Amino acid sequence: MKNFSVNTESLLIMGIINATPDSFSGDGIFSKNNYSLEKECENMIKNGVDIIDVGGESTRPKKVYKNVKFVSEDEELNRVIPIIEKINKNFDVVISIDSKKYEVIKESIKAGAKIVNDISMLEDDSIINHLVDSNVYYVLNHFRQKQKHIDIVPEVLEDLAEKIELLVTSGFKREKVILDPGIGFGKSFKHSKDILSNLEIMKNSFNLPIMIGTSRKSFIGEYIDKDIDQRIFGTAATVAFSILNGANVLRVHDYSEMMDVVKIINILNKSKIKNA
Repeated sequence: MKNFSVNTESLLIMGIINATPDSFSGDGIFSKNNYSLEKECENMIKNGVDIIDVGGESTRPKKVYKNVKFVSEDEELNRVIPIIEKINKNFDVVISIDSKKYEVIKESIKAGAKIVNDISMLEDDSIINHLVDSNVYYVLNHFRQKQKHIDIVPEVLEDLAEKIELLVTSGFKREKVILDPGIGFGKSFKHSKDILSNLEIMKNSFNLPIMIGTSRKSFIGEYIDKDIDQRIFGTAATVAFSILNGANVLRVHDYSEMMDVVKIINILNKSKIKNA
């Protein structure tokens, strides 16, 4: 995609292709019969999706879901690279790779990925050098894995600031960083709610683009008492709230419905009377 950029004024929809049999949302393509990657990509683009995020390993938390399986590097490569190559060859859309493994990230960029969506918060900091050389966007997802949270908002800000500093001092361009507060990653339902509620603080603290991934997540189910396949309206509420509080990229499963949310908010924002 020509002239693609993500900045603090962007409002982009990221669709999801889970190249897995065990996605928490039930949309893993290896669990579907008669799945067509071409039709899925066509539908995404038709509905206004700007970015397609391809992942080969379920990131559902072990504390919430049973039978979470480790995926080897080779298996993940076999899952995602053919898909990225196919999308890159046949569609004019930005591709993101959802992975924390060095080789998967490296080969995905080679295959055409323009965004690295790493949920591990630079667990393997050896990937930084490859990021620097590749000039891609990097989604820095907050995930405190070995330390419990006491005061969620300042702790998320502190942790992100530390990793941003590491990226920048290593030579990665600050303007290529996209922040994700990591809703559901190492956080209780209340933590997820509280960090989303205070998204504007995060935006003002860093002046960097923010990606939000609340789609169908457990904290929504906790507060509306609905199963995964019944969380579309709860998700829509979080998407609308996120946009109004500074989000720039919305990672969603139900891209057609969430695009309606984006369209209406855009229309309403454009109709505001200036200096009223």
